[in-house]
Amino acid sequence: MTNGLLTGKTGFVTGAASGIGRGIAKVLASEGAYVVLSDLASSTAEGAEAVAEIEVAGGMARFVAADVTRAQDIDALIAQSRAISGRIDFAVNNAGIGLKSMLAESSDDLWERMNEVNLKSCFRVMRGVLAIMREQGGGSIVNVSSIAGAVGLREAGVYSATKHAILGLTRTAAGENGDVNVRVNAILPNAIRSKLLDGTSPEFLDALLAPQAIKRLGEPEECGHLTAFLLSDRAAFITGACIPIDGGYLAT
Repeated sequence: MTNGLLTGKTGFVTGAASGIGRGIAKVLASEGAYVVLSDLASSTAEGAEAVAEIEVAGGMARFVAADVTRAQDIDALIAQSRAISGRIDFAVNNAGIGLKSMLAESSDDLWERMNEVNLKSCFRVMRGVLAIMREQGGGSIVNVSSIAGAVGLREAGVYSATKHAILGLTRTAAGENGDVNVRVNAILPNAIRSKLLDGTSPEFLDALLAPQAIKRLGEPEECGHLTAFLLSDRAAFITGACIPIDGGYLAT
């Protein structure tokens, strides 16, 4: 355990079997939360591995397979998470995909798929947990957007549109629910270490990091530390914030 920022709190992280989601889940558990890790059924082995890592470190977690493009899976994830303690104290919307395509060459299928996974799932999760959090008198949500939610990116127009929209959902929900002690914030990562990036060339990484002030990849756990703070009572006066965690990409 570290500072115990989330001791006694229960919630879930989507897209948590690997990458940013896994890093976030591990940090939340290290801060005392009971964390439900959720991802596709095809990621069950990775999810179980992540749960085992958390438990070995003294944390509490379980894996729930869910496809966030299916409303019934989201409903089941919310219900199973709530059943642990009778509450949902936090939710982290991390599940998402990125498919490269010039806007003029982007198909309707790409548009539908990207919006279904990245945006509609976020909306559905928020709709479900906001009702519960309002009823119980408090809670916190963190949505994982991207620096593509703040700027346009070449070959990522559809992706960027979904990530911009997540910020709109975040700010609106923050404004609508602050009166009942429900906070909603977003983080905007860039160039975070992943299996995909581990297999790329040094030239690609150099180009990726060139716009950043800090010339290295971020670690998934660094996204976790920011998320843990935003979910904790130490951030009780922060809502509607959309915070870059990008090595200074947006600052240069």
